[in-house]
Order: sequence, then C-alpha cells, then structure tokens
Amino acid sequence: MRPSPVYLSSLAAAARRARPLDVSVVGARGFIGSHVCRALEQRGHVVHTFDRSRPATGPQGVDEDILASDHVVWAASSINPMIAEHDPGRVALDIEAFTSFLDLLAQAPTRPRTVLLSSGGTVYDQSVEPPYAETSPVGPECAYGRAKLLIEQELMRAAPGSMILRVANAYGPGQPVAPGQGVISHWLHAAAAGQELHVFGDPRAARDYVHVDDLAEAVVRAVEVTDPAPHVLNVGSGRPTSLGTLLDVISDVVGADVVNVRHHPVRDFDGRTTWLDCAQATRTLGWVAGTSLDDGIRGTWASVVADRTASGGGDASATPVLPGPTVGTAS
Repeated sequence: MRPSPVYLSSLAAAARRARPLDVSVVGARGFIGSHVCRALEQRGHVVHTFDRSRPATGPQGVDEDILASDHVVWAASSINPMIAEHDPGRVALDIEAFTSFLDLLAQAPTRPRTVLLSSGGTVYDQSVEPPYAETSPVGPECAYGRAKLLIEQELMRAAPGSMILRVANAYGPGQPVAPGQGVISHWLHAAAAGQELHVFGDPRAARDYVHVDDLAEAVVRAVEVTDPAPHVLNVGSGRPTSLGTLLDVISDVVGADVVNVRHHPVRDFDGRTTWLDCAQATRTLGWVAGTSLDDGIRGTWASVVADRTASGGGDASATPVLPGPTVGTAS
C-alpha cells in the first residue's frame, strides 16, 4: 500500500525543518509513555516529560514547557478495564484530569497540537463484526471504553485539530503486571515464577496485539505529520490472535514444560473478539506494525528473565512458585 500525499508531504516538510520538534509527553514514566519518549529522542526531537512528580498543570495553569512545545502526547491514565468496571470514582478522576488540562490549555495564548492515546479494543461497537476501521460504529460496552470515548469527544470539542490514536493491546519489555490488563505480561511473569497461567473466557476469543516499539514509532510519525487527515487512526497489528494461539506462541518461547494453564469463566469487562483495520495509519503516516508476535514475545520474555535475574530471582526455571494467583486478561 502506497503512503498518501499527506504523509509524503510531511516527509518533505521534515527534511526542510531547521530544528527538531519540541514534544511534551504526559505520562512519561508509564509503560507506553517511556517508550514514546525514547523513540522521540532517538529521532532527535526535544522531549519534556510529565508524570505524577511533575504534573502537566499547576496553580499557574499549564506548564510553560508544554505551552512552548509543538506537540503534547497524552499517554497518561490511571485506569484499565478492571479498575474502570469496579471503581467509577477513578474513572471520574481520569476524565477530570484530561478535561481540566484541555480547559486550561484553551486559555493559553499558544496551544500545542495534542496526540491522544485512546483504546482501539474497547470503543467500537462489538455487535458489529471486526475488523474495526476508524469509520466503524462506536458503542463501548464496558466502563473503560465509555471513558475513553468520552475523552476523545472532549478533545475533538476543545481542540479540533488534534489527533487520536486508537491503540490495540500493547505489549513488550517493561510492561508492568497490573490487575485486569496486559495478558502477555501476566503470562510471561507467571511462567517465570513457576505459576499457573490463568485464561479467562473462551480461548478462541481473539485480540489485536501490537508491540510497544511499533506503537512508539506510530506516535513519532503522528507528531511529525504536518497536516493529519483524518484525525483518528487505529494503531495495531491488524491481525487477530486468539488466546489459544497466544498460549501456543508463549509455550514455544518459554518451553511447554513451564506452561501450566488454568481456565476460568469470562468476566464482565472481558471483551469479545476484536481486531483493527490499520490501513488508514499506513496511508496517513506511512506506518505499519513490523514486529511479529513470535519476535515480540521472545524479546519480552528475555526482558522478564533478565529483570528477575537482576533483582535476585535467578534463573526463571529455578524460581520457586510465589503465593497467590496471577490474573491475566486481554483488554
């Protein structure tokens, strides 16, 4: 598929640019945000980082580094599908943090273009057959998806020229083990600890998994594109992978003798089969996910083992079973 004239003109503009871009990343210490910062710096851009220790807003309004930036990447979130389903207060705080930022930004004399990381796996109407393109009907069934869609709508209302990236299930080195999110991270850490791998719902249910380095590259290109159109893009592998297939890949990587699986019923916040049509991201950004699932999981497994060894866990196969269950889901 050939890149669109929008992307080609952006390449020409990048070649003519006399200085690197100034980019502020909110949520810079998170799993995705940290990879985005690294990718931006490797491309030569100036990156300003914001997290809980350095908030994007304060008593004087939006931080001056953000106001002086060309772009701001919003990668911050305190919720995931499990948290959103059981803690509406956290959902409200997450929405309020973003809308307050937009309100303060609207009062500033200069406004960087915002790139928002949203959810490709939960905002679409799952009564419609996948794959989901950006023009597919939205209609989230879970609290997490409804929150993400509301945040998207607030951004489009307050800053129409912004860009929204609807991201599939991101995975890769450094992903934390968080309840209710990140099935690959859960399963690899469980295997490294000698624990059971917990499967919730039908093993035939499929998801779209995108390596975090591929996602970070998409964000860099979204920042660099000069006149994005359309303003909503899917970012994923563009392929469905069932939980059963994912188990097979992980068994091949870590060793079938290490993998011990326990099956559980589906939970309220577990989505059905979903995957994304990412052709528009290729046309607009010249981007396509380049990391195969096998290579991505092998690299992530190597990182998990290295981290356990560095922290004193030793060889993963010799690590004793830790108490308590390890819970994993694809979100």
